Formats: sequence, C-alpha cells, structure tokens
Amino acid sequence: MSFSTEVKNELCRVSMQRACCTRAEVYGALLHASVFSHKEIRLSAENMTVVRRLQALLQRAFFVECEPQKAGRKQQLVLTEPAQIGRVFDALGYDCKSHITYHINRNLLEEDCCIASFLRGAFLMGGTVAGPDKKSHLELKTTHQSLSGEETSLMLDLGLSPKQARRGSAYLLYFKDGASAEDFLTRIGAPHAAMELMQAKVEKNLRNTINRQVNCETANMMKAADASARQIAAIQALIDSRGEDAFPGNLWETVRLRLEYPTDSLSELAQRFDPPISKPGLSHRLKKIIELAEKED
Repeated sequence: MSFSTEVKNELCRVSMQRACCTRAEVYGALLHASVFSHKEIRLSAENMTVVRRLQALLQRAFFVECEPQKAGRKQQLVLTEPAQIGRVFDALGYDCKSHITYHINRNLLEEDCCIASFLRGAFLMGGTVAGPDKKSHLELKTTHQSLSGEETSLMLDLGLSPKQARRGSAYLLYFKDGASAEDFLTRIGAPHAAMELMQAKVEKNLRNTINRQVNCETANMMKAADASARQIAAIQALIDSRGEDAFPGNLWETVRLRLEYPTDSLSELAQRFDPPISKPGLSHRLKKIIELAEKED
C-alpha cells in the first residue's frame, strides 16, 4: 500500500458531523472529478475506501444515492439523471442549464473548517504525497488553471504557501519542504500521516548528525595517526643518524613517550608527562623534533 493510499484512508475516517463541512468536502472532490458537468458527474478512484467516502458524502450532502461501478482498475460513481445532478448543482449554487465553470463558490467556504474540508475532498481525488522514506513532496493536480489559482488562494487563507507548476495539461500545487506538507496534512485531517513524516525527518536528521560526527572523529583520528607517523619517522631518522644525543634537554622525554605510546593523541600524550604539560607545549616540542630531522636531510 502506498503512503498516499494510507493518507487517504486516514482522511476517509474524518467525521462527517457538520453539514457545511460535508458539503465543502464533496465540493472539493467534484471539482477534481473525472467529469463534472450539467449532463454527467463521474467520480473515479482505485481506492475503494475513497469511493465509499464519496458515496456517503453525496448521500449526506445532496441526498443522492449512487452505487459504485467497476471500470477497469477503478471504481466509479456516475450520476446522469437530471434530477440528481440538479440537486447537486442547486446546493452548490450552479446553473444547471449551462456548462460548468471551474470557479469556486466562496460563499460555501466562509469558515476555515469548510476550506480545510474542501481541500480534503480535492486531495482525495487529485492529491498525492511521497512517503517518509522518499524526498518530501506533496501535490494537488487539476486540469483547470482557474481552479488551481483559486485553490492557491484557499491555501493562503489557511497560512499555507504552495508552489505552482504546469506538467503537460495539468496544473499543480505542491509543497517540496516537509514542514509545509505536514501542515497541509494536519489541516485537512491526517495528523497521523503528518506525524509519520515528521518522525522520519527527525530520524533522518539524527542519522545525518551521527554520520557527520563519526566522519569528523574518523578524520581527526586519521589526521592524528598521520601526524604521529611523521613524528615517529623523524625520531627514528635522528636516532639512526646521531643516536640519542640528537635530542637535547627535555626533548628526550618527549621522544621516549612518543615511541612508547604511538597511538596517543596530543592531549593524551601530554598527560603522560610528570608533571603533565600543555597540549601546545607538546606540539611545540614535536615540531622541533621534526625540524631537527629535516635539517639532517
């Protein structure tokens, strides 16, 4: 089951208690229907849960009874009787004598809850969302430019800012960032799906942080190992050429400890002195040893 299907199944569990929101939801679905005209209304979906939701919405909002019909991989709700279509058009404020124009009747969407319900219906018919394991992407598709523009306005009213694009004959409203997709899903009634996206993002960020830390620590260890190898090589070269007398004063203690503890970091090695010395002080001594070796060359 795709993540979009899971989201739509969650949306189909939203209560249909308020009449205004029920009408708004089916309105959003109708404007994204396969056919929505004064002669025929056809709502198609592969997801039977969505089809049953649309069937219930039509009955509750317009008192229209309609049984699903199989059409290939999809199920359809088809209205052709003038009386049924008339009840739908009358309730939505459309003239049944003329062709439908894809402009939203904002008188039906005065409250934020109704706008959210409208967008829920639109998403059930024309929406998709990428799963938590994929790059964040949620889109709402329509073949009507005017509808896409007006749905943008509805989203802005809810504090959402979709991007717009055209793909062939389709007009898209989409969100590429996870936070906006999560806000949209929460608004239209899928908080569990939004939480799933949020948790996946948190886990991904945590993994990335851990990987960065591990990479940084590995790089530091390799850098320290390379430095230690250069120091030991310089020490060995001086011993081979001049013996222990090559190291004046306190450098011999540094040489002895470096050879005895070749894998120690500077901080660890500095603590082995008696008394301990500072890391910068140890670094200065080791640099001096390398300089002595370079002069021998």
